[in-house]
Amino acid sequence: MTKSKRVLISLILRLLAFGATVAAVVVMVTSHDSAQVLNLTFTAKYSNEPAFKYFVIAEGIASAYSLIVLFTSSQNSLRRLLLILDLVIAMLLSSSISAAVAIAHVGKKGNNHAGWLPICGQVPKFCDHVNIPLACTSKEKTKTIQKRTLYSLSNDKIVMEAKHKIQIAECPPKSAEYEALLRAGPRLKPLRQVHAHLIVTGCHRSRALLTKLLTLSCAAGYIAYTRRLLTTVHDPDSFLFNSLIKASSKFRFSLDAVIFYRLMLLSHVLPSTYTFTSVVKACADLSALRLGRVVHSHVLACGYGSDSFVQAAIVAFYSKCGALGVARRVFDEMPQRSVVAWNSMISGYEQNGAANEALVMFRKMRECGVDPDSATFVGVLSACSQLGSLELGCWVHDYIVNNGVRVNVVLATSLINMFSRCGDVTRARAVFDSMNEGNVIAWTAMISGYGMHGYGIQAMEIFHRMKACHLVPNRVTFVAVLSACAHAGLVDEGRRAFTSMRQEYGLVPGVEHHVCMVDMLGRAGLLSEAYQFIKELSLEELVPAVWTAMLGGCKMHKNFDLGVEAAEHLISLEPENPGHYVLLSNMYALAGRMDRVESVRNVMIQRGLKKQVGYSTIDVNSKSFLFSMGDKSHPETNEIYQYLDELMWRCKEAGYAPVPESAMHELEEEEREYALRYHSEKLAVAFGLMKTSHGTTLRIVKNLRICEDCHSAIKFISVVTNREIIIRDKLRFHHFREGSCSCLDYW
Repeated sequence: MTKSKRVLISLILRLLAFGATVAAVVVMVTSHDSAQVLNLTFTAKYSNEPAFKYFVIAEGIASAYSLIVLFTSSQNSLRRLLLILDLVIAMLLSSSISAAVAIAHVGKKGNNHAGWLPICGQVPKFCDHVNIPLACTSKEKTKTIQKRTLYSLSNDKIVMEAKHKIQIAECPPKSAEYEALLRAGPRLKPLRQVHAHLIVTGCHRSRALLTKLLTLSCAAGYIAYTRRLLTTVHDPDSFLFNSLIKASSKFRFSLDAVIFYRLMLLSHVLPSTYTFTSVVKACADLSALRLGRVVHSHVLACGYGSDSFVQAAIVAFYSKCGALGVARRVFDEMPQRSVVAWNSMISGYEQNGAANEALVMFRKMRECGVDPDSATFVGVLSACSQLGSLELGCWVHDYIVNNGVRVNVVLATSLINMFSRCGDVTRARAVFDSMNEGNVIAWTAMISGYGMHGYGIQAMEIFHRMKACHLVPNRVTFVAVLSACAHAGLVDEGRRAFTSMRQEYGLVPGVEHHVCMVDMLGRAGLLSEAYQFIKELSLEELVPAVWTAMLGGCKMHKNFDLGVEAAEHLISLEPENPGHYVLLSNMYALAGRMDRVESVRNVMIQRGLKKQVGYSTIDVNSKSFLFSMGDKSHPETNEIYQYLDELMWRCKEAGYAPVPESAMHELEEEEREYALRYHSEKLAVAFGLMKTSHGTTLRIVKNLRICEDCHSAIKFISVVTNREIIIRDKLRFHHFREGSCSCLDYW
C-alpha cells in the first residue's frame, strides 16, 4: 500500500471517529425524560449518573484529540507519539463505554442480587436515547461482539438441547401422576406418597407436577414441607413462583409469600402483575407498611403501576395499614376503577373508623354507574352498623332482595349485625331464620344481637339451638353468651357457660371472658364474689377492663370502699386515662367526700387530662344530626331548647324528678337541673320529636353510657309523647316504650 493511500485511510478513519464521538456527546447530553408517580415528577438525564458524565467527558476528549490530529503533519517524528496517544484515547474510550454500558444494563434489566430494579419501564425515551451514543462509539468492538455472539449462540444451542432432553423425560401434565396429585388433594400424607412416586418414576423434574405439588402442600397448611420442597426444584420459572406466592398469600402464609417473592428476584425471574397482586395482599395481611412501600416501588419500577388489578391491591394494602391518604391518592389516579377498587376504599374507610366517608364513597360509586357486589354491601352494612343508620341499611337490604343478589353466609351475617346494632333485632332474627346454612360466626352474631338488646333468654335459646345443631362455639361465641347473661341478670346460666368453656370445649378463658364474668356478678350485686374472682386472676389477666367492670358494679350498688379500690387500681394501671379519674371522682361524690372530689379534679388539671366529650346522633329525613351537652350550634337551637323545656315540664307533671348524682356535684340544685336537662341525648330526643310524625320510632346513638337521669327522663318522655325511643349507648341498647325500658333498669 502506497504512503498516500495510508494517509487517506488514516484521515477517513479519524474523520469517522471524530463524527462518532461528537454525535455521541450531543445525543447523550440532550437525552432526558420524566415520569410522574403519585403526583411527584421524576426527571432522568445524563448528569444524574457519574458514569454517563464520565462517558461525555471521555468522548469530548476523544473528539478534540481527533480534530487536532486532523491538522497535524504526518512527520515520522510524530508517528510514535500519535501511536501512544491513540492507545491512551482507546483505553479512555473503552473504560467510559464499559462504565456507561454497565449502568445502562442495570437501568434496563436491574440487578436482583443488589435489589436494584429496572427503570426503563418508567423513562423509556431516556433509555432509547442513551443507547444511541453507546452504539455510536462501540464500532471498534464489533469483532469482540461477534465472538461473544457466536459463543452465546453455541451455549444457547447446548441449553436448548438439554431442555429438549429434559422435556422428553418429563411426564405430561395430564398423566397418571397428575391425576394422583389431584386425588391426594391438600393432605400431607398422600402428597408425600405421590412425591416419592414422582422421584421413583423420574417425573420429579416436571415443573408442572412440582408446581401442583407445591401449591397443594401449601393449601394443606404444611408450609415447612413446601419450603423444603422448593429447595429441590431446579431452575424454577415464573409460573411456579407465581402459583406458590398466590397460594401462600391465599392460605394466610403471608410472610412466606414475601420470602418466596424475594427468592423469585434472587433467581432472576421477573415478577408480573400476578406476582404483585399476591405480594401486596400478603403485605396488607401483615400490616407491613414499610415492606409494602418497597413492593409498591418495585411495581412502579417494573412498569405495572397502571395495572387495574395491582392498583386495587395497593389501595387495599394502604387502607388496611391505615394510610388512607395514600390509598385515596392511588385510587383517584386510577384511570378505570373496578368494583374491587371501590370495595377496597369503602372497607378501608369503614375499618379505620371513618364510617361517614365509607358511605360517601358508596354514593360516589353509585353515581359513577358501578354496580355493587356482595363485598360492597358487607362494607356498607358495617359502616351503617357503626353509625346506627337503619334507613340506609334497610335500603341495602331491599336492594339485595329486589336485585336477586346471592346472600352468602358473610353477607347474611353482616345484615344480622347491621339490624342488631341499628336497633331492629326482629329483622335481624328474620334474616337469621332465612339462612339455608349458617356457620359459627352467624350464630354468634345473632346471640350478640339479642344480648346487646337485653334479651338474654332469647340469646341463650339460640346458644342451645346452636349446640343442638352440633356447631362448636368458639371464644367469641362465649363472649357474646356471657355478655348476654350479664345484661339480663342470668347469673346461673352465665356460670354454667363459663364452666363449659374448659370442661366441654377445651377453651381457656381469656381476658374478655373474665371481664364478662366480673361484669355479670357486679351487676347482680354479687360484689364479694366478683372481688374474689378478680383476686384469683394472675397479674397478666388483671387488665384495666376487669377493674372497670368491678367499678361499674360498685357504683350501681353504691359500695364505696370496693369502688374506690377498683378506681385506684385503674389509675395505677392507666394513669393517663381521664375516664378513670372521673369514675373515682364519682365514687367519692357518692360517699359525700367532696374534698376528695376536688383533689382528684386538681390532679386531672395538673396532668392536662380532660373528660371525653359526650355526643348523640339521630337520623332525620336521611340526614344525620349531632348534639353535645348544651350544644347551641344548630340553627334551630332556640326552638329545640324551648320544646325540650316544655317537654320536661310535662314529664315533671307525670312524676319525673331529676337525679342530681349524674351531674357535677359542686353545682347548686338549680344549676344541676339545668346541666342535666341539656344532655346530648335529651337534645336529640327533642329534635327527633319535633321533626318526625307521630308514631315514628326515634333511634339515637350515644358515644358514652347513658346517664341515670337521662334514662329516667326518657322513660317519662315515652309516656307523655306515646313514642317508642331506642337509644344505643356505649354498652347496649335501651328500648323505651310506655314508661319502661327493655333493660328493666338492669344496666
